[in-house]
Amino acid sequence: MKVSKIPGLGRFGIFIDDVDFDHLTDEEWLEIGKMHLDNFVTIIRNTNLDAFRYQDLILKLGYPRTNQAHNLQKKYNLSINEIFREVANDSSIISEEDKKFLMSSGKLMLIEKGVPTAICKVTGMRDEKGDPLGMFADGELLWHSNESGDLCFTPGVSLLGKSGVVGSATGFITTVDYYESQSESFRKELDEMILVHKFTPGKINPGLMEEQDSIMHRNMCPVDNSRIPLVIKSPGGHKGLHFSVNTIYKIEGMSDEESDKLLKHIQDGLFVDKYIYDHWYQSESDLCLFDNSITLHRRLGGITNRMCYRIQHDYNRIQPQPYIPYFQTEFSQIYTDRMKEMVDWIK
Repeated sequence: MKVSKIPGLGRFGIFIDDVDFDHLTDEEWLEIGKMHLDNFVTIIRNTNLDAFRYQDLILKLGYPRTNQAHNLQKKYNLSINEIFREVANDSSIISEEDKKFLMSSGKLMLIEKGVPTAICKVTGMRDEKGDPLGMFADGELLWHSNESGDLCFTPGVSLLGKSGVVGSATGFITTVDYYESQSESFRKELDEMILVHKFTPGKINPGLMEEQDSIMHRNMCPVDNSRIPLVIKSPGGHKGLHFSVNTIYKIEGMSDEESDKLLKHIQDGLFVDKYIYDHWYQSESDLCLFDNSITLHRRLGGITNRMCYRIQHDYNRIQPQPYIPYFQTEFSQIYTDRMKEMVDWIK
């Protein structure tokens, strides 16, 4: 196993090559996970993993999670698999709106023995009826982080190439170096900023079908005017910016003009080459592990027949303490209370 530095991404990011997955021990895999927490982006090249071996490995790092699934479980007091069974039986227990959402989102998941796995298909391809086979439409994906307008966003994302990825790229940008390079007085201002988030259709991926945009709305920012601190901590303990431009609406307490000016100032200083790495795939089976708290990602290049597998997940199996992103008392308490509910459902 060979570890090397990714160019760009400031002082963060690692490549890992020559991993023998046929003989990889749990201890070795968990050590890779711990290295990843300190590097934000880890790219393991040419893995030759299949979907279910990939899922098995990711679940050793932490629980799979999407917040929309938790919201539905709480609403109906059923597990997500029980909810899908009710939908399959056209049960009156589930609202028609939620049935439509679940039937659409269920088609985007990899299914095993009739039950959705933790794996989401990321592709712009469609079936013979024209229905989407994955989360997004054709075209590039703009800078974003998943569930960015949700206070309890899932902190980890992984992406495994399946087919058609060569000729495309997954791009990453880290925010720690930018934050630490600012003056002490401006860092204090940033620490105190609260961002207001809203969902705007098509802002991540122009060309989404209506049902895809509905899924995106529920996942990215289910409640408009949600309030989230700008500066938070990553699962590895680094402070940086939760700055997913796709859902940011304004800075709380400022006029629109003041907010737009300051957000542009931050964006102009952050979105520069020294903090960005675009990974142009050279093999079909690279595995990208990336932080979803203070790191953003995007998609570039030809993607007509591109298929990837994605899992959102926690890092609870490799962290000594529960992850709390917020050092602000108001938000850390809300987060802790909501996470207790989620953990009860996961168990």
